[in-house]
Amino acid sequence: MKFDKENNYISNYTNEWLKEEIKRHSFEIILNKIRKKKIIEFIKKFNSQHILEVGCGLEPLFVHLDSFESFTIVEPSKIFYNYAKKRIKGKLTNKNIKIFRGYIEEIHDKLENYDFIILSSLLHEVPDPNRILQIIHKICNSNTIVHINVPNVYSVHNLLGYEIGVIKNLFEESETGKRFKRHTRFDMKLLKNMLENNGYKILESGSYFIKPFTNTQMEKLLKKKIIKIEIIEGLEKIIKYFPNFGAEIYANVKKR
Repeated sequence: MKFDKENNYISNYTNEWLKEEIKRHSFEIILNKIRKKKIIEFIKKFNSQHILEVGCGLEPLFVHLDSFESFTIVEPSKIFYNYAKKRIKGKLTNKNIKIFRGYIEEIHDKLENYDFIILSSLLHEVPDPNRILQIIHKICNSNTIVHINVPNVYSVHNLLGYEIGVIKNLFEESETGKRFKRHTRFDMKLLKNMLENNGYKILESGSYFIKPFTNTQMEKLLKKKIIKIEIIEGLEKIIKYFPNFGAEIYANVKKR
């Protein structure tokens, strides 16, 4: 994929996220915050200092980190790239932050020596997730941790939709998927098989955040103050009772 200008997919993806940013009760934004919290938890767990984020979206992860030795971003969207550049200002560690605008397929030969690579909310978005995993595999050294997260077809809201007949099967494309033009619907079996087939060893995996209803329904409940932020925090905590049915699944892996 030659990077000269944004393709239609990247432009659509950027525009859909900008729509979410201006919503007062965007559940995509809430879920993104929960997602970042989980990633930061793993960065701290592995004491990672040299970090690569593939696709930073509206807000790069480095703004939430207190310290690191280096942080690199690869982002194809011009708008998100510019957002990230602006956020560098004021960071004491800004000399250790690099941002490349483009696709990982073209920039990977400029990247090396990372102990933590973030593929957050990415694999389900791209036409060829295997290709991305193969490229990341080349960047990894023997100690690199790669964190992957994707939406879970066995999320509670999806199971509810299936049981009441709103969807015919769990792998049916959702309304959010149609908006963002997503390509792959993952369960843990598919995610693990894809990772193992591309040369990765799975260190740990799981899911997080119980989402009982669709994003649109959750936004209406928040807007009408039927549920408050305390409920959102509770839905984060009760994942321990339903470990396989979170809104998103994740895996931390190393190259074999």
